[in-house]
Amino acid sequence: MRTILIGPPGSGKGTQAKYLIEKYNVPQISTGDLLRVAVIAQTPLGRQAKAVMDAGQLVPNDIVIGMIRERITRPDAENGFILDGFPRNIIQAEELDLLLNRLGRPIDAVLQFEIDFDWLMQRMAGRLTCVSCGELFNSFTKPPMIDGRCDQCGSPLHHRTDDNEETIDRRLRVYLTQTQPLSELYKLQNKLHVIDANGTIEEVTKRVKSALRGMRSKRANLPPASIARVISKERRINKNQPEIIRTQATIEKPKRPARKKRALPQTVTTKTVSNMKKTARKSVKKTAIDPVKKQLKELQDQLKAAQTALKLATKAQKELIKKEQEKDALLKKKFKTEVAQMKKAAPKKTTTKKTSVKKAKAKTAKTKK
Repeated sequence: MRTILIGPPGSGKGTQAKYLIEKYNVPQISTGDLLRVAVIAQTPLGRQAKAVMDAGQLVPNDIVIGMIRERITRPDAENGFILDGFPRNIIQAEELDLLLNRLGRPIDAVLQFEIDFDWLMQRMAGRLTCVSCGELFNSFTKPPMIDGRCDQCGSPLHHRTDDNEETIDRRLRVYLTQTQPLSELYKLQNKLHVIDANGTIEEVTKRVKSALRGMRSKRANLPPASIARVISKERRINKNQPEIIRTQATIEKPKRPARKKRALPQTVTTKTVSNMKKTARKSVKKTAIDPVKKQLKELQDQLKAAQTALKLATKAQKELIKKEQEKDALLKKKFKTEVAQMKKAAPKKTTTKKTSVKKAKAKTAKTKK
């Protein structure tokens, strides 16, 4: 079971991933966790990712794809895996498909969780997480028995600072502009299953079960072409065995039903058909990729404007610092001159005082005599 979970933040992907892990005995792969573990372990890809993150840039797709390749080739992912948080856009999805097709492990199903905005806001604004065991609660729909304490281990519960209305609205906008076009791509591949994420956890789990049950029935009823490929593979394996066995394998091959060739109208030629196919591919590419490119260009323009503003602000700050330094230098110079003048004036006053004191003493001495 190789599955991708997509949906807005707070739609219940993590909760349903736990159910899938227990049912199918497959690992959940999160790109965020992979990056953290690789950086801590200082693997070659982890060191590359750390250098990029330290520079304040996004980790390139090839590094993330390399980490996913390493993870899905481990023994615990032999029966499948659950991808959560990746891919996030069309480019990542295409690179992931290339990788999985090369490994012979294509995606079986993509579960897209759809939820109403009001219900989502209630879920995320009231979300509480145990700091020890990670158990999830909700102050509206699933409150703990003791306020602020986990029902499982008794540890304190944590409310994320980014679970507020403004942050949630911004994250939803990012999801709609970048991740939502993925549904169109996987819909064309007949792998998309839309799950209604409104309601309780049990209700959503039932919908996930029914979607995957339908997928398994489709996989069980293989088309004749797929069965023929399997039998031809067995024939290649049994190449050195007696002719009787090979003949038996040939007999077991099901007969493919004859297809009726539909004659094209006289006005339609093969060239017209090829042009129609090209037009269809271009329209699909335009509807799926062009919005993403447009959004990327807008983000690049915003980044350039921000960099220009930062340069101007830095320049103005430097000029201000320079003026302050010049002002301090003038004040210091003025202070030094005033101190020097005071020092020059001070000895004259002391000498007059000393001479006046000596004259007074002399007068008193004369009077005594």
